[in-house]
Amino acid sequence: MKDLFLFYNHFSGTMPNAKRSLVCLERLHLDHNYFYVTIPDDVLSLVRLRELKLSHNGHERKCFFGHTQCGLLTNDYQGGDVCCWDYNGKQICSDEAGVETENNDFCLTPALRGTIPVGFGNTPYLEVL
Repeated sequence: MKDLFLFYNHFSGTMPNAKRSLVCLERLHLDHNYFYVTIPDDVLSLVRLRELKLSHNGHERKCFFGHTQCGLLTNDYQGGDVCCWDYNGKQICSDEAGVETENNDFCLTPALRGTIPVGFGNTPYLEVL
């Protein structure tokens, strides 16, 4: 398989790890989903990759009652990552760029974040990132 297009599928959570069976992959489009956190380092195992599209990933903004759902009062927040629990028991986290405080609430907008893995410079065919 050379092309894998999984855009606009409402996938959510962390980015999937690259699989060795996809070693011939040239185009991977994961844009317009709900992935968050960082790009996994093992995407570098896709040595023939020419296109990697990750744009427009992130969750919708959700607000949580600070002390009850996040274990932190908004008045005590001094920056950094925040993790809260929704009513279904799912943990939602966001880095400082996606955190807003409103009265006693934390409003989080989780998104794809972090550094681009160092080895991307050694991916000779990569043209679109």
